Amino acid sequence: VKDLIPNCEYYFRVKAVNKIGGGEYLELRNPIIAEDPKQPPDPPVDLEVHNPTSKSVTLTWKPPLFDGGSKIMGYIIEKLAKGKERWERCNDYLVPLLTYTVKGLEEGKEYQFRVRAENAAGISEPSRITPFVKAVDPIEAPKVFLAANLQSGLEVKRGDEIILEAHISGSPYPSITWLRNDEVVRPEDIKKRVTAPRKKKGESILSVRDSIRADHGTFTIKVENDHGVAKASCEVNVLDTPGPPVNFVFEDLRKNSVICKWEPPLDDGGSEILNYVLEKKDNTKAEMGWVTVSSTLRHCKFHVTKLIEGKEYLFRVFAENRVGAGPPCVSKPMTAKDPFSPPDAPNKPDVEDVTSNSMLVKWNEPKDNGSPIIGYWIEKREINSTHWARVNRNLVNALEVKVEGLLEGLTYIFRVCAENAAGPGKFSPPSDPKTAQDPIMPPGPPIPRIADTSATSIELEWQPPAYNGGGEITGYHVYKQLMGVNEWSRCTAKPIKVLQFTVGEVREGADYKLRVTALNAAGEGPPGETEPATVAEPKEPPTVELDVSVKPGIQVMAGQTIKIPATVTGRPAPTITWAIEEGELDKDRVVIENVGTKSELTIKNALRKDHGRYVITATNSSGSKSAGTRVEVFDRPSPPRNLAVSDIKAESCYLTWDAPLDNGGSEITHYVIEKRDASKKKSEAPVTKPSVKGLEHNVLRLAEGVEYQFRVMAENLAGIGPPSEPSDPALAADPIFVPGPPSCPEIKDKTKSSVALAWKPPQKDGGSPIKGYIVEMQDEGSTDWKKVNEGDKLFPTCECVIPNL
Repeated sequence: VKDLIPNCEYYFRVKAVNKIGGGEYLELRNPIIAEDPKQPPDPPVDLEVHNPTSKSVTLTWKPPLFDGGSKIMGYIIEKLAKGKERWERCNDYLVPLLTYTVKGLEEGKEYQFRVRAENAAGISEPSRITPFVKAVDPIEAPKVFLAANLQSGLEVKRGDEIILEAHISGSPYPSITWLRNDEVVRPEDIKKRVTAPRKKKGESILSVRDSIRADHGTFTIKVENDHGVAKASCEVNVLDTPGPPVNFVFEDLRKNSVICKWEPPLDDGGSEILNYVLEKKDNTKAEMGWVTVSSTLRHCKFHVTKLIEGKEYLFRVFAENRVGAGPPCVSKPMTAKDPFSPPDAPNKPDVEDVTSNSMLVKWNEPKDNGSPIIGYWIEKREINSTHWARVNRNLVNALEVKVEGLLEGLTYIFRVCAENAAGPGKFSPPSDPKTAQDPIMPPGPPIPRIADTSATSIELEWQPPAYNGGGEITGYHVYKQLMGVNEWSRCTAKPIKVLQFTVGEVREGADYKLRVTALNAAGEGPPGETEPATVAEPKEPPTVELDVSVKPGIQVMAGQTIKIPATVTGRPAPTITWAIEEGELDKDRVVIENVGTKSELTIKNALRKDHGRYVITATNSSGSKSAGTRVEVFDRPSPPRNLAVSDIKAESCYLTWDAPLDNGGSEITHYVIEKRDASKKKSEAPVTKPSVKGLEHNVLRLAEGVEYQFRVMAENLAGIGPPSEPSDPALAADPIFVPGPPSCPEIKDKTKSSVALAWKPPQKDGGSPIKGYIVEMQDEGSTDWKKVNEGDKLFPTCECVIPNL
């Protein structure tokens, strides 16, 4: 019978069955319990001895391989002292576990141990017997290990519990001390949060509830017995928001900007500072709130711009880590204004060590005006240029700079300005000009000559040296030597820059030699020497030379100034006279000025009458000399003459006139004609454009019936002259002639005493309308014609009746 439920009671019955059917059951009288058959268990296995001491030893084993069909109820431990024959039971009651500490051993004795298992069927055979174990305390230095999760440190958030677990070994069992930052943890000092270390053989646990940031640090467990000391440490980090940044200061304060600086918080909250948040506030208005300047600052410095000059500000800065933002650090009030100004201008710089392509520029440090000078800017300018060029690309922090790349032969000046935190200041005055050239040698000898002598002096002239030594000639010295004397004496107290010199303090009639030396920056060069010259007053006939500008003649406009310069020489000095041919000089208007060898005649506000040939004469004891030039004074022409009007018609007339007596010194270019209504005083515009060349003109576009007057003005290069006398009045009208004869007379009717006569008007009316007709008749046979009209009456039309025939 299979598939029974263990420990259940069963009844069984059986009956026989054939083809007819089943018979009666046969049934057990008592129930049967479904259970395996029971027997004592097998002996325990793998018995081992641990941690022997002088009083005890710990045994461990494994269960029997077969429990005998019934649950093991416990184990019996037995010991045998060395030298004894009888096994003693160690436990009063069955041991339900697989380990047991045998106590009550005698120190120094050796023991063997064995274990039996017991179930409901009985007690097993004993296990294998252990080797002899001596009851003595072991010698083992202490050891301690932190739990695996603490090996790399422990990190918790503020408020979480800190749990530190350590495993300990050592014999004898060591004492345990917990420390934080090398100070003993005393639970009684902070009873509310620290739990006393839980001590269990082989382990120790320290816990801190409701952790705060101050709990972070190095926790150490120290274990100690007679054989040594062991320690294990764990870095505990309690994460919290960082503390406030510290040492908030301002740098580079300006009127509209400032640099804010601070230092990181003393406590970063146990986590790296991710960024800083900087805010500002208008401190002059209480109602104004904080405004974020930047919330992504990685460094402890920020340049704040767009401040309003004169306004007072507060700043504050927060530090943020991955837990959040900590409390702020608030600055002192700050007013936006410049604390200093740019430096003063340096003094005029000095230029030294000049070569063909470089110069050394030096200067003095100026007043910095409150901010240290951070460097200098140097500019150069070629002396003939107007443009200053920057020498250095970066600030120079010395008081000199070597300027290279100059062009040989060009002259340069330099200027310098200093810069501080407020910016560059004003430039210094420019340096003295220096020419880019290599260091120079003394110049060569000048080339002197005796220009003149007198009874008391010698005039010396010279040409500069052919070689200037590579430097500018700065001056000359003149020396003299009396013939027969070996010594030379210098005539010039200091170098002179002109190329001539009058040597005085000489004796009349004596012979002298003269020499000239040139100086440059390198010193005085060798002399140039003259031949001996005798000190005497020479005699020279006069010479007169007009200025080249007036030799061909002078042409001026009336009102301008006449100037005739001349040079007069001669020894002794000649007497000078000026004259005008064909006339006399107007002494009230002519100014003559004689200075040295120069003589000049001047006439201001020249008049037409001042034209003519001017002559200058110079006379001395050696002779006389003259020179002259023609002066033309141009003025406007005089009025035209004899203006006459002829050939007058209704729309035109013909004018004639004579040329002016004086053309003003230049050819008449044309004439201008003006007209006016004789009944009006004001002249009209010119009747012609100024282009009348001749002495006659046909005036057109007159208004018929208007009486006109005319006048004429001549024009030359100097302008339009005064007008002629006005013409006699002239009436604009055509000339009148007698009309032509009527034609085709015809008798239209007749009676015994009268005739009706008709005719046609004349073809020409003579320039005037026909006023009437005169009719004449002749008796047949007579040669006389008689007037038919009565008195002075005229027949107004081309017909009439002749009565009284």
